[in-house]
Amino acid sequence: MAKRILILGAQGMLGTQLARIYRQAIAWDKGEVDVLDAKAFEAQLSAVAAGLDAVVNCVAFNDVDGAEDRPEAAFELNGSFPGRLAELCRKLELRLVHFSTNYVFDGRKGEYKESDTPNPLSVYARSKLRGERTVAAAMDEFYIVRTAVLFGPKGASDLSKRSFVELMIDLAAERDSIQAVNDEINSVTYAPDLARATASLLDADSDFGVYHLTNSGSASWYDLARRIFEVTPRKPQLIAVPGSTFPRKAIRPAKAVLLNTKTAPLRPWEEALREFAAGRRV
Repeated sequence: MAKRILILGAQGMLGTQLARIYRQAIAWDKGEVDVLDAKAFEAQLSAVAAGLDAVVNCVAFNDVDGAEDRPEAAFELNGSFPGRLAELCRKLELRLVHFSTNYVFDGRKGEYKESDTPNPLSVYARSKLRGERTVAAAMDEFYIVRTAVLFGPKGASDLSKRSFVELMIDLAAERDSIQAVNDEINSVTYAPDLARATASLLDADSDFGVYHLTNSGSASWYDLARRIFEVTPRKPQLIAVPGSTFPRKAIRPAKAVLLNTKTAPLRPWEEALREFAAGRRV
């Protein structure tokens, strides 16, 4: 069992769920630490390291299209910072959990195991792959967790973004018809399930390396929206459209489904969606 962990990005959607599992965790968000101030961050982490077993990094530049306009910011937070964090963790003898994305793959194969070779298509995806590689180059005792299409209760921070699921639930109350992309297929992940699966990796002292942790199954944005509207009071007309309908700066993979070959499968995303919707009282 992990003795005590430090959660970075503790008020985001995933960090909030991890903090609920690890009640004794040190929870840092923007108000407590500036992860890009290298000297100050090293001093702050070193000061608490003696009581820690692991660091879980939920910090990320996750604006996929925004990264095309701000590549330096994306690479600094997603690529360079994880490497510096990994070097610190190695020096301080701490394990590290770092999260990545299915977007590191180009979508040509469709379904990807942990050992498959990445080929990112966008600035965001390249920055996330850089983070994976800087972590792996800096230390041995790491878990790189790739996931996709995260949804769940909003994080504690006011800056925590709404997920696609919440966006669709809100739009269902406002619009009579909604368009959703049907030619991009991903895995889908419920934040509380991902938090529990991440805790299991740490608490079971699992083998270090790369893991794919998502709920079972896959869906296009259209498939996901259709399931969402099954649990909303209002049923807007749902129209399937190609991704080209919505001009976006970043290229997305057509199908990047993550296959989990190393741990017990998580429950189907449809089941998790029903639980979330019931708790939200849509």
